[in-house]
Amino acid sequence: MKKMKFTLLPLAAFVAFNVQATESNEQLDTIDVVSDNYSPQVSNVAAKGVVKVRQATKMSDVLRGVPGVNVNGGRSVVERYNIRGVSEEYLTVAVDGARQDGYSFHHSGNYGIDPEILKRVDIDVGANSVATGAGSLGGSIKFETVDAADMLEEGQNFGGKVKYGWGSNGNSHQATATLYGRTGGWDLLGYFNYRHQINGTDGNGLKNQNKGHLQNYLLKAKYNISPEQWVKISAERYHNTALSCFRANFGMCLGDVPQPGQRGYTEASHGKAYTGIERRTYTLAYGYKPSNNKLVDLKANVYSTENESSSMGSPKTNVKTVGGMLSNRSLFDLGATSHNLLAGVEYYKTTALRYGGSDTNRRTRVVTQRPDYEQRAYSTSVYLEDAIALGNFIVTPGVRFDHFKADYIDFSKTYHRFSKALGLKYFITDDLLVFGNYTELFRGPGFGELALVAPGRYTAGLEATRGDNKEAGFNYAKDNLFHKDDSFSITAKYFHTDYDNITQSVTNPNGGGSIYANLGKVVLKGVEASAKYRIDNLSASITYARARSKQKDDHNYTAFPDAGDRYTFGLNYYIPSAQVDLGWNTMLVRKVYEHKATGDTLKESYAVSNAYVSWAPQQVKGLELTFGIDNIFNRAYKDQSTQYYGAVDYDPGRNYKLSVSYKF
Repeated sequence: MKKMKFTLLPLAAFVAFNVQATESNEQLDTIDVVSDNYSPQVSNVAAKGVVKVRQATKMSDVLRGVPGVNVNGGRSVVERYNIRGVSEEYLTVAVDGARQDGYSFHHSGNYGIDPEILKRVDIDVGANSVATGAGSLGGSIKFETVDAADMLEEGQNFGGKVKYGWGSNGNSHQATATLYGRTGGWDLLGYFNYRHQINGTDGNGLKNQNKGHLQNYLLKAKYNISPEQWVKISAERYHNTALSCFRANFGMCLGDVPQPGQRGYTEASHGKAYTGIERRTYTLAYGYKPSNNKLVDLKANVYSTENESSSMGSPKTNVKTVGGMLSNRSLFDLGATSHNLLAGVEYYKTTALRYGGSDTNRRTRVVTQRPDYEQRAYSTSVYLEDAIALGNFIVTPGVRFDHFKADYIDFSKTYHRFSKALGLKYFITDDLLVFGNYTELFRGPGFGELALVAPGRYTAGLEATRGDNKEAGFNYAKDNLFHKDDSFSITAKYFHTDYDNITQSVTNPNGGGSIYANLGKVVLKGVEASAKYRIDNLSASITYARARSKQKDDHNYTAFPDAGDRYTFGLNYYIPSAQVDLGWNTMLVRKVYEHKATGDTLKESYAVSNAYVSWAPQQVKGLELTFGIDNIFNRAYKDQSTQYYGAVDYDPGRNYKLSVSYKF
């Protein structure tokens, strides 16, 4: 086997479901979902690197097929991300490089993302690199929005795209319009989306209160200074609101419930209130990559993002984050070794505001006013990582320094740590790769649940969370395995993560509500696997994921929710003569008992199937019609990673979807 060159080793993907069967099938309405945990063989990257997602209206539609990744919440306004049981407040979530921070309120979601605006989602399942992002304990999810260059065809200077989508469950109507063009060195894009829906039903036929609308716009401008240098600016606004159950994530308003004035009615249990998420993100990015100098591949990004949440009919929190990143990648040879050296620095400041309001004593009915509370967190990170290729080996050492300052209500403390990482890949043959990773983890104590912030909420000795993640596995990928036009790949890995001082809200032993404290040691371990086979225009895939956590210390709290073993199955077939694309996917989740000190919780098993057919007629270039059915068998289910599993409402039942798009 010849010496590895990093110019020939792009990052690979973890395949899931609905993979595009052929490169020749041009599709207009798809999102690329890529998980870059490791690098398999060069020749197989193109065929196995990307998951194509269609007709996505919620982020659960986009991410449900990636092993180890869950998106819970029955509706977009309460959705939350989860990797291996680790919830989003312990992950790195970014939109166009802009970090999203803050845990707003346990009855609503934290970040709003419109799937229609996305072209790509990069997922790091598990923190396997010092470059994953500051404070990442379980991995990262990085969303990338569409550019004008992605839409313009060769020789085209102006174009547009319009799309209409309809869903039967909730009678949702969605309209999007995009205009884009280039002039001189400029690439320009403008995007607008509006969706309206009424109350839908779950798999039991019970009405789910979710009347509302979503608005999203994006403006982007990129100036190509030269073929080697560019600058980009973007502005995005996302607004999602719904008239939901008073506690938006709880199934209290389903079906025939008492109405105001009727016996048994209580506002907290049966009432309705508006829940909303509004996000404003602004970015300025710069890139420089000279063609004659492999030592320079410079990227810089500064941003400002603001997330505002409202629940129970009133504003709850406002989180502002400003920050920036600078990194450079260098490719060079030293003797018999080839190097891929990545150096970077990251800084951000987050300001979290909890809006005041009124509290009513349930016993005395006395109303008191709550003040506003503002808190700040500062983070500075520097990292260095070098992937060194020698023969069939790739050794990747890394080091990272994090400095974190918490300036909270009545709590101020500074934390820092040097973290180390080591990755090893060995190509047994051109088709078979084995790998192992070790990464030390660090995260300063976050704000906690912002809506509940008050003086005395933080223990004086609150410590930063530390840990280490260990993974090992293999990847086999082979073209022309049984036929000259087929390809096969299989990946499997085992992971074991140790955490110390996970921070959660617990009952204050001295009375007076809850307090943020360290839970001690937690062990998270499991396996993930995927396999795919493609022949001609037919592709099939299967994935498996299992994650279990165990709390070493005696607490009445569960650090991470356990979810049952999850399988996904996918089929995709493309008919070139008819320009028709057919897809089917099924997700099967086994039941699981979540063990707590207070008793076991049974989380029921479920299987959900979806299908679609898409037609892009050659007679009308740019036209695409797609019909799909979500939850074909109308199963009543809820994601097992959902917080307050026993109380939350079910996911939507059967939903017929139709979309028409035209690109000109």
